[in-house]
Amino acid sequence: MRKTFLGITLCAMIMLAITVVGCGGSFSGVVNPPVVVVPSMVPVSFTVGDDPPAGVAVLRFQVQITSASLQPSDTTQPTVSMLLGPLNVELLHLQTETAPLGNVNVPAGTYNGLTASFANPQMTIFNNTGHTLTVGAQSCLTDQVCIFNPSLNQTVASVQSPTAPFPVTLSSNSPVGFEMHFDVNTSVQGDLSVTPKITLRKVIPPSATTPINQFHVIGRVTAVNSPNFTIQTGFGNLSASIATDSNTTYDFGSTCAAQDFSCLVDGQVVGVAVKLFPGGTLLAAHVRLIEKKDLHSLQGIVVRVNVAQNRFDMVLQDLQETFASVNPGLLVSVQINSSTNFIVDSDGVTIPSGLTFSGIGDLMPGQTVEIHPSASPVVTPGPTALPLINVSADGVALEPTEISGTVGSVNAGGTPPNFMLVALSPLFARASISLIQVDSVTGTVYINATGLAGLNAGDRVSVGGLLFNTPTTPTVVAERVRVH
Repeated sequence: MRKTFLGITLCAMIMLAITVVGCGGSFSGVVNPPVVVVPSMVPVSFTVGDDPPAGVAVLRFQVQITSASLQPSDTTQPTVSMLLGPLNVELLHLQTETAPLGNVNVPAGTYNGLTASFANPQMTIFNNTGHTLTVGAQSCLTDQVCIFNPSLNQTVASVQSPTAPFPVTLSSNSPVGFEMHFDVNTSVQGDLSVTPKITLRKVIPPSATTPINQFHVIGRVTAVNSPNFTIQTGFGNLSASIATDSNTTYDFGSTCAAQDFSCLVDGQVVGVAVKLFPGGTLLAAHVRLIEKKDLHSLQGIVVRVNVAQNRFDMVLQDLQETFASVNPGLLVSVQINSSTNFIVDSDGVTIPSGLTFSGIGDLMPGQTVEIHPSASPVVTPGPTALPLINVSADGVALEPTEISGTVGSVNAGGTPPNFMLVALSPLFARASISLIQVDSVTGTVYINATGLAGLNAGDRVSVGGLLFNTPTTPTVVAERVRVH
């Protein structure tokens, strides 16, 4: 199998948010609380992110980060671990943002490199190649969704001085961040085995009170202690304590008229827009209720829609409950009916008029949705030995999705201003979609570009936002646009 045939262009990103203090100085696991400042120590935070796939439709890509360590230039000093323990990270939903991995104290000083180790990669793919793909003893028929467990050719990857940004000297009260990119495009070999390749970029926030990054997380509330609350994610098993302040906004619909911190109770599933500050503080910018106390919630990427049968299939990304034999990356067949409630998670983004999500006809491949099952999922054998999860849903919410492609044309004078996205995933090609319009609205954040004017035809970009099944050409209302 040729590498060029696969054409995968994934990239994962880990951020170390470093604040130097004193006289010198996701994902599976726990985001430990903000570190206590210790003289000559540096609070360090990890986040992780991803760039998109192209070619074969990679619908889910998970890898375990078993270690990540900074290496002092003084070789007599021990390396400094960034992680509390191994972390399982799903990358595909992190194409335009990052997610936290942990916070630790790091001694001040000069560092010459970073070394990370990896294990247990797993891919869920859609095979639109026209023939069977085979990896070891595993095969995937054409036009099928399959899970692969590719082998690791090596487990360790590093960035060493003089490769930028090393050497790096950490000095007192000088916040610093590192973005570590796991380049899947060069890491994935022609036989789908993985040889990890990473790069690192230095990020300097203006001050210790300026957010280093902002990301979204969905989880079940496990503790409420004003002004903080704790959530636990599903597959990622990430536990995070999140602070709130007077600027935090709330959307609990008709379930809580106050629309403030008092709406939070144990057992709810919420979506949170989180700001990460140097030192590891997580601050909620916006909190939205997804499910009431103790109700189930499943999230996935739509891969097929059968309007005639009121049914759609999605690849499971996350869930907020434990069900027997239900694992990430499996195919979920969702049955809806005339009473199923369809809503849009706008996440504070202004949605242009004319865009709707009110029934089965508004669903399309590539969308990310959150469903509320009306009964426990039933697992049955599926195509090519991939288990199939059957479930009925009485609620479907349109969530922000991550899409990659190439900028076609830019229409700065449009209403709203927009650009066209081409060179899309085969998942869209299968649905005869070759073009997506990306609307730039108030609040759209551009990364590595100065707004819409900073885009050029041919730029490779990732877009995070709400995908609507509009006639002729689907439309994405962009929350984030990242130029690669």
